[in-house]
Amino acid sequence: MVTHKSRQRKRIASLIVAAASVLALTGCGLSSGGGGSLSVWHEFSGKGSDAMNQVIDGFNKKNPDEKFKGRAIANDEVNTVIRTGLSSKNPPTVLQYEGYQQTKDYAGAGQLLDITKWWNKHKADFTHGESQAVKDACEYKGKTYCIPWNVDTSEQLFYNPDLVKKFGITLPKSINDLKSIAGQLKGTGVDTISLYAGDGWPAAHWWYLLSIQRCGVDKVLAAAAQDGAKWDDECFVQAANDLYDLGKAGVFPSGVAGQDYNAMLQLFLSGKTVFMNTGTWFNSTLEDTPPDFDAGAIPFPQVDPAKPSEQILGGFTNVFAITAKSGNTEAGYKFLDYLANPATESGLKFAKSGLINVVTGADAAMNPRVKASFDTISKALEQPGNNVIAYFENLVPPSVGEDAMYNGSAALAAGTVMPKEFATNLQTAAAAAKK
Repeated sequence: MVTHKSRQRKRIASLIVAAASVLALTGCGLSSGGGGSLSVWHEFSGKGSDAMNQVIDGFNKKNPDEKFKGRAIANDEVNTVIRTGLSSKNPPTVLQYEGYQQTKDYAGAGQLLDITKWWNKHKADFTHGESQAVKDACEYKGKTYCIPWNVDTSEQLFYNPDLVKKFGITLPKSINDLKSIAGQLKGTGVDTISLYAGDGWPAAHWWYLLSIQRCGVDKVLAAAAQDGAKWDDECFVQAANDLYDLGKAGVFPSGVAGQDYNAMLQLFLSGKTVFMNTGTWFNSTLEDTPPDFDAGAIPFPQVDPAKPSEQILGGFTNVFAITAKSGNTEAGYKFLDYLANPATESGLKFAKSGLINVVTGADAAMNPRVKASFDTISKALEQPGNNVIAYFENLVPPSVGEDAMYNGSAALAAGTVMPKEFATNLQTAAAAAKK
């Protein structure tokens, strides 16, 4: 999902850093490869972090001479920590990161191990291991550098059923329905959508979702590559106009551009808004700290319900790789063996935490809300063509995604930039990055 940040991450916020140093992690055993300490660096939090710890403990019990230690990295620090660590003399043995552009960056810099032969022997252990989405996340120049682990999508609105009942709200099917609900809630002290865009990406996800419906996946990919489409094409301007109009209609709370994802979560969880759009990783938050209401989820509203889009925003946002320079290649492969083997129940542990894990059979442990999202993603992956697209910032350089898309989308939601200006600025940044 997401790379090169100067903001809070879309994953569950407020991770506690579990190890004291970026560069020096101690381990209990060495692989026969003769490297340094064995370590797994990851960005899981809450019950996801518990699942990761259980997997590491399970591996260590089975391999007492090759014990790994885990390092949980805070969401707002992970990019700096990983890049510093990979460039150091003591990189992690196994790395969990977010695939896509990061795979290209890290593999292109010679920091990840080519695991193509291993992957070809094990891909059947993963749901949709043959899909284009896996290739997009883990391939670089025709070689495989990572394995898919958890998949996410943002194609849903979470909602508070108690507020729906209290205010007699009909669940929205269209973007215009959201505007009507905002009018219905005016003066009640309850907002329609929980959205705070201080981190940039929460508002950008709205523009991504609308752009997929307005433009289609193939055109988004063409614009990202600056080959056959541009970000200031009319459909992207229209998606920007959709987001701008929602803000002007009072769908979002006051001060939408000023606070962060934590505040956005709290606004929804405290019963101050009816709906919230975020990714399926939020299911893990609901497992970890359940609110006073039983949150539901519905499909993200359509711009034209009569012609619904079946293409979705999401992808394999948690992947694992073996680093190229740790000196612990053999132990790294053993750890991947353990992860990929359905018999170890590694995937099941993550599925139980509320995450959509893609090890074969892991879906048996998903609760109904999570399983519904898994089924939605599976349906899109099974259709002909490219119907699942990664979060756009993973398709473009940081100056385009994490600067122009993030900041511009936040300004659109707040009504401080006009849609055409947003698209022009975005295309200017993309053209400059292409040079």
